[in-house]
Amino acid sequence: MLKSVIAFLEPKNKPEGYVYSSSKLVTGLMIIGILLYTITNGWGTIVSLSLAIALLIGRYLLAKQATGDFHDMHEAKKGYAKTKNKDYLRFIKARGEQMLNDNKVLTKTAKEEIHELLAYTAKYL
Repeated sequence: MLKSVIAFLEPKNKPEGYVYSSSKLVTGLMIIGILLYTITNGWGTIVSLSLAIALLIGRYLLAKQATGDFHDMHEAKKGYAKTKNKDYLRFIKARGEQMLNDNKVLTKTAKEEIHELLAYTAKYL
């Protein structure tokens, strides 16, 4: 049973997006809400579930922003390939560096993709 719990917590073939999943934290908050129900007459559960909802909304907003930023950078790469305008490369460089500095929940694959785009810009700038 312990192996199945560990396999659930660390799956090997999980699909990975641009930002880390918040499911473990949300599950933890839901468990805390269950435990607090009898102690706080339901108020602890409301607070715990409100935090879980806020966490889900925050992750959704970060994922949406990261997806949009990656889309913009790939469109800029296509734009540079068509026009050879270096402003596209400057945009990719600025956005990629900003994402690496500001967004601390980027997955390893997202960071690698940013580094590939930054290497592309360094090659042509």
